[in-house]
Amino acid sequence: MAEAEGESLESWLNKATNPSNRQEDWEYIIGFCDQINKELEGPQIAVRLLAHKIQSPQEWEAVQALTVLEACMKNCGRRFHNEVGKFRFLNELIKVVSPKYLGDRVSEKVKTKVIELLFSWTLALPEEAKIRDAYHMLKRQGIVQSDPPIPMDRTLIPSPPPRPRNPVFDDEEKSKLLAKLLKSKNPDDLQEANKLIKSMVKEDEARIQKVTKRLHTLEEVNNNVKLLHEMLLHYSHEYSSEADKELMKELFDRCENKRRTLFKLASETEDNDNSLGDILQASDNLSRVISSYKTIIEGQIINGEVTTSTMPDSEGNDHCSNQGTLIDLAELDTPCSSSPVLAPAPAPATSGIPILPPPPQTSGPPRSRSSSQAEAPPGPESTSSALSLLDEELLCLGLTDPAPTASRESAGNSQWHLFQNEPSSDLDFFNPRPVSAACCPSDGSLLPPPVSTSSSALPVTAYDKNGFRILFHFAKECPPGRPDVLVVVVSMLNTAPLPVKSIVLQAAVPKSMKVKLQPPSGTELSPFSPIQPPAAITQVMLLANPLKEKVRLRYKLSFALGEQLSTELGEVDQFPPVEQWGNL
Repeated sequence: MAEAEGESLESWLNKATNPSNRQEDWEYIIGFCDQINKELEGPQIAVRLLAHKIQSPQEWEAVQALTVLEACMKNCGRRFHNEVGKFRFLNELIKVVSPKYLGDRVSEKVKTKVIELLFSWTLALPEEAKIRDAYHMLKRQGIVQSDPPIPMDRTLIPSPPPRPRNPVFDDEEKSKLLAKLLKSKNPDDLQEANKLIKSMVKEDEARIQKVTKRLHTLEEVNNNVKLLHEMLLHYSHEYSSEADKELMKELFDRCENKRRTLFKLASETEDNDNSLGDILQASDNLSRVISSYKTIIEGQIINGEVTTSTMPDSEGNDHCSNQGTLIDLAELDTPCSSSPVLAPAPAPATSGIPILPPPPQTSGPPRSRSSSQAEAPPGPESTSSALSLLDEELLCLGLTDPAPTASRESAGNSQWHLFQNEPSSDLDFFNPRPVSAACCPSDGSLLPPPVSTSSSALPVTAYDKNGFRILFHFAKECPPGRPDVLVVVVSMLNTAPLPVKSIVLQAAVPKSMKVKLQPPSGTELSPFSPIQPPAAITQVMLLANPLKEKVRLRYKLSFALGEQLSTELGEVDQFPPVEQWGNL
């Protein structure tokens, strides 16, 4: 395959599925798999190409494409599984077997192969819930009468989960002490061991009780949210009865009361606890339905925005109320078409980006939360007025959001702050060549000329969801005379079929450091096209670390994917070692 070096994914697939092939050509099939693993956006591009081939009117070409798909599932890993497990691709497979679309024109051999693949993935990849949902939907609609008799695919079966262990008995010190006491022949030691076992059992009972209470709270919250959401969807000011209005008011009050309970649960839960995601999701759903109630029933406008009716279903997937059947599964991957068209968000003022709320006092890994509502940037005179839902949640966790006009002393009391809100005289990034932060140089370069952006340090993925990705690239050199300043080039890429608009990135670092974001090259990214490189935005970030401490950066990202508003919080700590700055 020496002559195949430099082949594109499309050329590999064309050769692997060529209708003139007398048999499956595994040289090109494996070459296609290898190329997917090499390319950064390989899985995203590959599934689009495969979907087209699978729907080919030529049976042999479609069968070969399904063989390639099966090989990719075995050789291309989790990234490829995630792309196949999206309704965007599953819909293309559903079209092949559904009589509403291509089912009447596709041969039985192709349809049978598609159904066999879907069924095998539901067994081998139970974590891909959307594949299971799509297959079960086909069974409910009678397209699949019974599960096909296929052998279990051993190459896709994940390794068995580790045996469950009791967290109480994972305490290494207690376990060693208990083993030592039990080995002793001294009656006092045996009595002490008995006491220790009783105390450990008591701790375990308390843990189980706490978990049970948490599950009960989450179930109650989810039930209240679901019922209130459904009633709001069918609410009519003229035709809804007083009993319905009273019930909605009662549900609203329950949701309000449970809000702080969830905040308390989140603050008490360890960051590595798997239940934290369920708690944060329930909190987001709760905030969303409360906002919907205030907008629909009370006529309030939340943060100057009209709230959408997007809510999760029983499987935890967001979708619109007008979801239909079969191909409308795609709506779970894309925003509602009924959402209002957004106006571009104003560009951040050069006088300073609003300060992010400081992190909780407890240390731990980052927590990331998304919301379907974007926060309008506060005006200079309205900063201390009504808080957004996200800010309100952070305040309930014991955090504060200092005003942009806060004094230097009050800002120093916070663990995290932004460079923009501090006088820049003590940390001039651009000496001896000052550059105005309000505009970009005429040549389009945001970096000072002496700084080289090429380095051996690998980029870090700060955000990667729904086709929108943000990467941090680290410059090889520091600005002249500032070895304590790291230059980071932030790249924003869009591989989604929808445009990304109103992009605003904000950053915060611990008080011993300072950070400054220069104006981005743009605030919008066009939809992805498989025949063109992904659209990209670049933004330079300067990070000062005079005390040479380990860098932790917290970011806040707001954007609109299509017509869906989102706000994301996250943290990045995978920065190059401080001692290597200036020589990466």
